[in-house]
Amino acid sequence: MSLSPLPTLERVLTRPETASSADLGAVRAAGLGGALRPRLPEDHPLRAELRADALRLGLRHAQVRAEVRALLEVWAAEGIPVLLFKGFALAEFEYASPGERIYGDVDVLLPEDPATVWRAAHLALAHGWYSDGQHADPVTWNHETMHLYSPDGHVRLDVHRYVVGLRAGVSPRRAAGLTSGLWARARHLDWEGVPLNLPGALDAAVLNVALGRSWGGDSGGLKPADYLDLGVLGARHGLTPADLATHAAALGAAHTWAAFTQLCDPRNRRLILSPARTVPVIRAGLRADGVHARLGRWRERFGHLRRVWPLLPVSLLDALAARGATARGRDPRGHLRRWTPPGPVRRLPLRAVQDRIMVVGWWTWVLYPRQRRRGVCVPRAYASYRSLRRGGHPVRFVSGVAPGPGGVHGHAWIEDDRGAVEAYGEPENRRRFRELFSFPDPGDAGGPRQD
Repeated sequence: MSLSPLPTLERVLTRPETASSADLGAVRAAGLGGALRPRLPEDHPLRAELRADALRLGLRHAQVRAEVRALLEVWAAEGIPVLLFKGFALAEFEYASPGERIYGDVDVLLPEDPATVWRAAHLALAHGWYSDGQHADPVTWNHETMHLYSPDGHVRLDVHRYVVGLRAGVSPRRAAGLTSGLWARARHLDWEGVPLNLPGALDAAVLNVALGRSWGGDSGGLKPADYLDLGVLGARHGLTPADLATHAAALGAAHTWAAFTQLCDPRNRRLILSPARTVPVIRAGLRADGVHARLGRWRERFGHLRRVWPLLPVSLLDALAARGATARGRDPRGHLRRWTPPGPVRRLPLRAVQDRIMVVGWWTWVLYPRQRRRGVCVPRAYASYRSLRRGGHPVRFVSGVAPGPGGVHGHAWIEDDRGAVEAYGEPENRRRFRELFSFPDPGDAGGPRQD
């Protein structure tokens, strides 16, 4: 098998009959066992082996479903309209079985109105959910307004105000126009007593899959689920290539759609996942549709720089300290203990947390110019921990491991007393990695606590 799992995934998804036991490592690392099983011939030897994969996905979906339905029922009783989209919605309403579609967070769209967002947040809090606090500070809103965590910890709910992200260069006005169109064309249904909105079939394929990926911040990158989603939606709703292309043109995305389907086309069994091949094609499509990813990112960075420049010198010291500690090695808890000031912690404002993590990320990028080839999770987590702890924030350093195609992989990241830190940009860590240790241990007297 190739050292890269991408050729393997391309082959088993476009030609599932060729799958063999040698492919299972890559398939399972990508969470695609449940998706591959029903696409295999009935007499294929892997069907029996992959049954457990589908059952695990189905069981997780049932847990997530129960908690999501309970919250949506509360919101519905208060007249708050909700539109479900992306992974969870596809697994529940489009796939033949929820055990076929892996997903992480649950994505919902609420009206952009701050009063509605705040009311939805307070209702969730009153029913045992937790918030990262973003809902309380509209200045921090981007395409999302808050992130909610279920009482049992099975669900992270990403609450959107726009259907696409803004990092790829899409203007807020354009994102708002796409979002209002999605609401206007939505399908209304009764989900066993809970009123709900779902994207129209054409929007689910073009807007949520292709534009959600290409215009949403992953500019140039594709995921295996994109191929599966387009195939399922096309077959279930009888979507023709002409229907899809016409809808993309109506959304102002004709070139993006053409580029996307050049790389991802279930009808013709075509899928390319390698970023080296996908990025130039997708970015050319974006530019032709007036979306300039690099310009948008640099505009965002310069806007941030105007706000955070006072943090640059001291954050550089944090990054240099982290680099030195990484080079020395030893038990991470020794370094972390030195960087943990005595006394009680206090929660920093959300914007301050975002700023510190962002500036640390910039310095990590400068100090490790080959960071995409070399793992820099430890120095980044070290520096983020040191910066936030210096400000008094209740942050933890977490070390974990996960199996992968080449063996066991280690990873390090930070969390706070509310769990995953959104600004850190790694919401799936808890699902992907098994914790080895964290510092401070939440059970210790010196662990994070809120004043």
